[in-house]
Amino acid sequence: MSIAQIGEIINSSQEVKLESPQPLRRENNSTNKFPIDCLPELLRKAALALHHKIQAPIEICTQSVLAATNLAVQGHANIMLPIGQQRPVSCLFLTIAESGERKSSCDNEILSVVEEYESELNNQYKQDLFKWKNKQDAWEKQRSKIQNNAKKYPDYASMSKALDELGEEPEAPLTPLLICPEPTFEGLCKLMIKGLPSLGIFSSEGGQFIAGYGMKEDNKIRTAAALSEMWDGKAIKRVRGGDGTIILNGRRLCMHLMVQPNIATSFLSDSVLQNQGMLSRILVVAPKSIAGSRLNHQVPQESIQHLEQFKLRLRDILRFPFNTKENCLNELNPRVISLNKDTKELYYEFADHIEKSIVPNAPHESIKGFANKLAEHVLRIATTFALFENHEVERLEYKYLKMAIKLGEYYAQEALRLFSEGVINPDILLAEKFIDWLKNNWQEENISLPDIYQRSLNSINTKSKALKVVKILEDHGWLKKNQDKLMINNHLRKDTWKIIGCKNND
Repeated sequence: MSIAQIGEIINSSQEVKLESPQPLRRENNSTNKFPIDCLPELLRKAALALHHKIQAPIEICTQSVLAATNLAVQGHANIMLPIGQQRPVSCLFLTIAESGERKSSCDNEILSVVEEYESELNNQYKQDLFKWKNKQDAWEKQRSKIQNNAKKYPDYASMSKALDELGEEPEAPLTPLLICPEPTFEGLCKLMIKGLPSLGIFSSEGGQFIAGYGMKEDNKIRTAAALSEMWDGKAIKRVRGGDGTIILNGRRLCMHLMVQPNIATSFLSDSVLQNQGMLSRILVVAPKSIAGSRLNHQVPQESIQHLEQFKLRLRDILRFPFNTKENCLNELNPRVISLNKDTKELYYEFADHIEKSIVPNAPHESIKGFANKLAEHVLRIATTFALFENHEVERLEYKYLKMAIKLGEYYAQEALRLFSEGVINPDILLAEKFIDWLKNNWQEENISLPDIYQRSLNSINTKSKALKVVKILEDHGWLKKNQDKLMINNHLRKDTWKIIGCKNND
């Protein structure tokens, strides 16, 4: 074989490589083993029992168990940070899985006890509402009599005294709703005025919430800011012309959304939500599918018993009354759980470890926003564990924080993996959108740098953004830099690239 023939073969193989660009994101190749043993015994047994019964990935089962537990306990206590600030124990969970991974079945099984409790509350609500309407009618009639009886109450002082003696308007019973799937911020505010002080956003079709009215472009920042402030334990404050001024203290909100990967990518890569800080407050899992291994089997009786034990414990906590402010049925006044000496030392050790891991070139640099809140995440998880086992606990024991740290480290590893796979990397998502734009809107075989930031997506509107996208596409074989200047759109351009793998080059 001649030198020329060898050269042709090499060039031919190189050309084939150019014509086969690689996907920007890898498939889910999760190797992070879920630390199921770090859960308290009954929670661990419940998650495993759910796994045996539903045959969903253990990560999905555990998220459902943890979220329901967090909903039950979040209104009973705050955790005191070592810096002297109180925080809620509320958590925001996100589970990513394809359709058919039995997400709904997990939630339906675990949340059945919550729905049963809601049914109990609703039955009581109907009775209380009837009595309240009667009291309300009597109060309004009596107030009207006082106001219209000028003979008996001829002056301001006498009428004012009579109205004071009549007392305040009877307080309506609270709306018996614990969980809702896709609320708007305005809807949540209205519910929290007249509803229970501890609520949850739960949806096995979380795309309804993510793509819903509350997360549309015009409402996204407001909704995200509200969720973030509630996670921080701040009061809800709204001033509106129609609704007037609303100040809601002592409310708690947790969340568990289950979403499909394409929706999760858009959500977790949203630069607005990343910059606002909401995404750093979310605990995410994205387990690998186990479809194909879920053969019919007899559910062990022991698993059924463990699920029932968990539900009984959850039901007891749900029924236990909240501590509320005086004369206010739905403003929580939770007690404060503090850290004992050993627990505080462990917290400092873990917080310092995480702080050192977010400097440039350190392991958690790429997820710095989430890592900054990881120590607080583990405190909330630890307190959830403690409250589940004893909802009247006053001090957080060392063992619970040690367990929660293992779980927190898993969440951090998941975040790192999702970032490396492009799921939570906005640059990857932008590059994917640019590929779609090239396929559907660009007719030439080459493109220049000015064409990219002047003609393509509105989100690629600067030279620096364009170069970042180009670098990603070069690395994955979608673009190849041309050595010579080219005439593109009647302009002689210096920085140009050949487009690989799009329809005009197929």
